[in-house]
Amino acid sequence: MGAPDRKRDRFAEIVKVLGSYGFGHLYRTRLLNKDEAKDAKRLRLAFEELGPTFIKFGQILSTRHDLLPKQYIDELSKLRDRVPQFPFAEAVRIFNEDFQISLDEVFEWVEEEPLASASIAQVHRATLKNGDKVILKVQRPDMGEYLLRDIQLFAEVLEMVPGLIQDVVIDARTAILEIEATTRRELDFRLEAAAIEKFRENNKYRAVVDAPKTYPEYTSARILVEEYIEGIHNMDVRQLKEKGYDLEDISRKLTYVYLLNVFEDGLFHADPHPGNLIIREGKIYFIDFGIYGEISTQNRQDLFDILRAVVLEDVDQMMTKILQMAIIRKKVDRLQLYEDIQNFFYMYANMNLDKIEISELFSEVLNISRKHGLGMPNDFVLLAKSLTVIEGVVTNLNGEISVMEIARMIVKNQLNWKEMLAVSSSLDQLTLKTAQIAQHAFELPHQLSKALQTVTEGRFKLHFEFSDYEKKERAVNQMVNRIVFAIIIASLILASAVIVVFTSGTNWSTISMFLFIGAGFMGLWLLWSIFKSGML
Repeated sequence: MGAPDRKRDRFAEIVKVLGSYGFGHLYRTRLLNKDEAKDAKRLRLAFEELGPTFIKFGQILSTRHDLLPKQYIDELSKLRDRVPQFPFAEAVRIFNEDFQISLDEVFEWVEEEPLASASIAQVHRATLKNGDKVILKVQRPDMGEYLLRDIQLFAEVLEMVPGLIQDVVIDARTAILEIEATTRRELDFRLEAAAIEKFRENNKYRAVVDAPKTYPEYTSARILVEEYIEGIHNMDVRQLKEKGYDLEDISRKLTYVYLLNVFEDGLFHADPHPGNLIIREGKIYFIDFGIYGEISTQNRQDLFDILRAVVLEDVDQMMTKILQMAIIRKKVDRLQLYEDIQNFFYMYANMNLDKIEISELFSEVLNISRKHGLGMPNDFVLLAKSLTVIEGVVTNLNGEISVMEIARMIVKNQLNWKEMLAVSSSLDQLTLKTAQIAQHAFELPHQLSKALQTVTEGRFKLHFEFSDYEKKERAVNQMVNRIVFAIIIASLILASAVIVVFTSGTNWSTISMFLFIGAGFMGLWLLWSIFKSGML
């Protein structure tokens, strides 16, 4: 059977299976159950029946909190690699094809029974001719071809039945393209090897963390040979205690290093579940970099600013950063977005920062973004998913450790002196407000200059939108009066500064100093009145 026939048959199979679980024409006739939990379960079952490629497809989808509702994320996260191992002879054939040499020429010994078998690849223990203990990772035969084919076929199904998941995914076509790009990256083991080596380089001066070294001469798109790490697998608490490890110490080191990988290095392991963590001689080893995240310098700064906005309870900063990072997929109702972010802060207002789960915080940011049609960068989404996993690992080791507490320490160490006021001891409201006033005061000259330039160039536009105006008339008048008063104060400050420059050494210079001091007192009085009103 030729490739076109196989593709046509597979397309028919996908449509048939999806239809049998309630998708397809049932959407158009509105007979599908509107219970999201049941619909999500049906999608998972359909993916399981469609085999290894769709299992992997579903696993990738389950990392996209920005694209799918929580019910679907939770359900697709249940997909496990229930795939049979492929014959060892296939591993031998693939190695021979990629390197034009036989296994016997490179390895002293290779265990034919795989150490692990997953949807993408299976792993064999081996020993090189030089005595190094390694693992041989071999991609499943034709996996790349079949997985990419099935993703493309699923995209064709979506085009044929546009209502299939339109109520589930914001932008189905964009989502499929992003997943295809992610899949292509995961299918090339050379990229995984490069990520491992970069991770090792980033952490070479951190004595508590490492990754297995790779063997570039035996690495291809389908083959990866790397060091075999012996030690305590799966973060087994019983074994760790038996070996005398301090669980709290491991938890803190794991969390601190992971956050440094994110905010300082920009490269992090995106699937840090216990199976991908090994403890050996007091060091934490990350293995299997099939999924990893790389965050640009700008996005790292934006992530840091989002955390800083949380610490300072700065709604405007949070909204600005979300809009800067996001891909805007539809018109944004900025007023509603602002209210949603404000509600986000209210939700955490009475909680100690140490009690907040950082993964929940980032997930909530993704939920808000998704609601408003904002697509966050793929690596931000991976980070939100991986932080959930890390928090689970840390909680299992030591329930007293807070990932958010350690993140706050990292933020605190990088804040400037004005903001440091806001993260001291109790984080009381007065301290927060003082810090914000100080920050805004330093930004005022620049902002005022920009505003005056806008006015003089004829680009100034003022737009007010009020609801229940009669009830708010007094507040509006008060706001306008304060704006006018603030403009007068700013004008006096600028005027006195100009007079000082041009009349230095004269009586006018003395008068201008009094104007400057008087304007300063007026400004302080205005700030105090606003602060007393509780409307700052």
